[in-house]
Amino acid sequence: MRGREIIVWRTPRRSWETMESRALPVLVQVDFEVFGDLQGVSFVQHAKTLADRIGVRGWIKLTFYGTAIGQIQGEKEKVDEMALWLRHTGCPRSRIHYVDFQNWRVTDGFEYRKFSARV
Repeated sequence: MRGREIIVWRTPRRSWETMESRALPVLVQVDFEVFGDLQGVSFVQHAKTLADRIGVRGWIKLTFYGTAIGQIQGEKEKVDEMALWLRHTGCPRSRIHYVDFQNWRVTDGFEYRKFSARV
């Protein structure tokens, strides 16, 4: 095999993990209304604490009718985590009967700087 050269092309290995980590996160936004026993149990303060901890933005407030309304913005996984907390967990002394999520949409930026509790 003299005179013949074997050329081996080496390309850098790329895994799907590195390709996914370079992708931009999907930002979503959703409006919600929580129905249940929420008055007098610090529901809004617990929701704000969780939102600050996981890093979502938006707002929440109690209504005259005893529900809590608001909006959540952030990365899809974090918004999903907040939505699950609103639907199933809530604060320790609250009883959640139903949560209505509306207007799920993908957004290209944030409208709010942080998560706030409104009066």
